Amino acid sequence: MSNRQHKPGRFEDLSPTDRKIALKMVRNDVTRREFMGWMMAAGATATVAGSVFTGARDAWATTPKRGGKLSLAINVQGPKDTLDPALNTTTADYFRARMFYGSLVRLQDDLSWEPELAEVVESNADATEWTFKLRKGVEFHDGKEMTADDVIYSMNRHLGEDSVSTGKNLVSMVQGWEKVDKHEVRARLSSPNADLPIILGTFQFKIVPDGWTDFSVPVGTGPYKVKEFTPGVRAVGTRFENYWTEGAYLDEMEHFGIPDPVARINALLSGDVDAINAVPPKSIEAVEAAPGKGIWTVESGAYINIAGRLDMAPSNDAHLVKAMQHLMDRERIVKGVLKGQGGLGNDHPIGPSYFDHCADIPQRHLDPDKAKFHHQQSGIGSSPVEIVVSEVGPGTIEQATNLQRDAQKIGLNIEVKRVASDGYWSAVWMVAPFCVVRWNMRPTANMMMTLAYHSQAKWNESYWKNEQFDQLLVAARAVTDPVQRKQMYCDMQTLIHETGGSIIPAHLNYVDAAADYVKGRTYVPLNNFGGAESAPFLWRDDA
Repeated sequence: MSNRQHKPGRFEDLSPTDRKIALKMVRNDVTRREFMGWMMAAGATATVAGSVFTGARDAWATTPKRGGKLSLAINVQGPKDTLDPALNTTTADYFRARMFYGSLVRLQDDLSWEPELAEVVESNADATEWTFKLRKGVEFHDGKEMTADDVIYSMNRHLGEDSVSTGKNLVSMVQGWEKVDKHEVRARLSSPNADLPIILGTFQFKIVPDGWTDFSVPVGTGPYKVKEFTPGVRAVGTRFENYWTEGAYLDEMEHFGIPDPVARINALLSGDVDAINAVPPKSIEAVEAAPGKGIWTVESGAYINIAGRLDMAPSNDAHLVKAMQHLMDRERIVKGVLKGQGGLGNDHPIGPSYFDHCADIPQRHLDPDKAKFHHQQSGIGSSPVEIVVSEVGPGTIEQATNLQRDAQKIGLNIEVKRVASDGYWSAVWMVAPFCVVRWNMRPTANMMMTLAYHSQAKWNESYWKNEQFDQLLVAARAVTDPVQRKQMYCDMQTLIHETGGSIIPAHLNYVDAAADYVKGRTYVPLNNFGGAESAPFLWRDDA
């Protein structure tokens, strides 16, 4: 052991050099007696030596190991799968993007943010100007250094009327990006937004090379570079040896779709895959009972819903929507279908997991009398009302079939049309009058409602337009008074609850599963596989 002015009592007290020696000895299967002999020869007591050995063993067990391959299976896939981060739409897109790209900042398990490709992030006093000082020496997969030009090009893809970005509405307040120097950029905003760094840590805002347009085999700064990508089939990445930070521990990472939940569970239990997403509630017990397998769960504000388009019949009938909202047995969904892996929904997207959740809105419960009143007012009678469903999330089908059963009791004729999940998001979602949806949580209430309820939002699935809501949504971004801000968010949630086209029975935990040797898991509550943030950090421990 090296000389020091105090004697160690724990592994953590060792000098960096001695910690490395201790870890190497544990890695090489040195016996406890041999290890303690080394410590005691340097003057440690037997008690201290034993404590340091235990600490070194535990530290080695949690030290990421390089090598090997992990295969992760997900529940959605389709011909519109993309590696263009600006077009990211699905859970599958989000995880693949994290394999191959980096962002200016990254979100952590508590939904705070930390710098990533930006080393320093600063704003002016009123949050209308943000400066990002970039890390030097960060390489793209083709060897080119990342500079301000790449960041400005990547950010400009989300601006302007011609942008096809699925996240462009989140940065609508950004007037433009300017280059300060080779490693510094500045964003100028038309209105204050203290949440801009959080926005830029979400799924669409990855950094691509300046001028890059070919996303069939893209180039990024992420932990893995593309080896294979076939939309609707799979993506395979190999370690990027010049990854700028810790991570990229695997030789190879494979990500592909198994839409059928039974097949997905069987693939995990048989060892054909190492991790899966979207474990059906009824399968949780089987996974937990399987040797070497376990549940990877994260509490969240994600939700399932039946989306009704307010711009077409029959879903544009407010009384019909109200009848369906009052017919929803939310307790049965949470307890019976989700097996407790979630909480009650209340026909607006901001559940208790959000800081700005409004608890003052009365909770809707199953109320056949109110449902019957609104059904009669709708005048729809026994005409069939079709809901298109698919296994796109836990409880998505059951929310419709349960509703169908209870609707029969008041004379409402709901027909449930089941379709495959392949291509669901392009062929059904935002196309059918009524369809089932599963939404991921966003880091803030403003972001969630901006994406799904602003009148100009690309993903405004109910085609709901409310001028008062739009004004409140923008104004709240500049409010720092907590009382005023709280009231504004309550007003917005109330407007959706009372006049929107969403039937939201439940908020969901993210319930995935993995083999015990899958280490480095993250727990960001925004998506499956730890918020789609785990790709750089996953490693396998087969010891």
